[in-house]
Amino acid sequence: MNKRIAQYGVLSHYPRPHRTEHVHIGIVCFIDEGGVRVHLGEDLKKLRSIDPTVDLEAVRSWELGLPRLVCNMDAEAAAGFIRSFGQWTLSSSMGRFSYASEEEYLLRVALALRNLVAAPQKSLRERYEVSRLHVDLKIAFNSKGWLGKDILKHEVVERHPLGPMTTAEFAMQNGQLHVIETLDLRTSNAYAKKNDARSKALTLDMARKASESSARFAIIAGIDSPLLGDAKDLLGGYCETLLQWENARDMNDLFAHIGRVTGRPGLPIPT
Repeated sequence: MNKRIAQYGVLSHYPRPHRTEHVHIGIVCFIDEGGVRVHLGEDLKKLRSIDPTVDLEAVRSWELGLPRLVCNMDAEAAAGFIRSFGQWTLSSSMGRFSYASEEEYLLRVALALRNLVAAPQKSLRERYEVSRLHVDLKIAFNSKGWLGKDILKHEVVERHPLGPMTTAEFAMQNGQLHVIETLDLRTSNAYAKKNDARSKALTLDMARKASESSARFAIIAGIDSPLLGDAKDLLGGYCETLLQWENARDMNDLFAHIGRVTGRPGLPIPT
C-alpha cells in the first residue's frame, strides 16, 4: 500500500498579540494530495488560565471551520493565512509523518497531540500524566519486586523509549522485548479516551517495528464502558495479548508470565 505524507505545524493561542504568553491548542496537517485538517487537543480548558473570557465552544468549532476557509488555497498560502488568524499562530517549523490509511493517520495525529499539545513545553517528565490503571499496575509490579530502572537486568521499567516521540508505559527484556500498554476507560471523557486508545495502538505498533519478535500486551480497565468493544477491536490489532483489568484470571496469567521473565514469581491474585 502506498504511503501518503502529511506535514503539520503546532497551532497556538496568543490572547495578547504583543506578549509571548501562549498555549498550544492543536496541530494543522497539510495533506500531500491537497487539503488541510485541523486537530485540537481534548483539554481546551487550559486556555482559560491565560484567557479567562475565551469561548471554548467557538474555539472547538474552528476544527471544522478553519479548513473550509483555506480549502481553495495551496499549502503555502493556507499556512500563511493561519499564521495570522486572529489570536492564533502556526509554528514556522513543520513536522511530517507518513501513513497508509485513515486509521494510521489518526494514530499519528494522536501521538503528535500527546507530545506537542497535551504535554507541557518545559518538561514532559514533570507532568507525565498517568491513569489510575497505570498507577495500580505500577504498585503491583513494585510490590512483587519487578520494578526497576535497568531493562537489561530483567527488570520492568517505566517509560521505556521505543523510537522518536514514542515511549512504552512498561517494558522488560529477557532476550525478547516485552511492552505493556494500559487503557483506562473509567472516565467520562470519551473524546480523550478515543485519542488515548489511538496513542496506545501506535505505541504497540512502534514496539512491533522496534522488534518483530516483541511480546505486546494491552490491559484495559472499565468493564462497563460503552467504548470497551471498540477499544478491544483497535488494540487487539496491535498487540498479541489483550487483558481485562477486572478479570483476575487475565491478570494472574500476566503476572505469572512476568514472574517467569524476571525470574521472580509472585503470589497470584485471589479469584
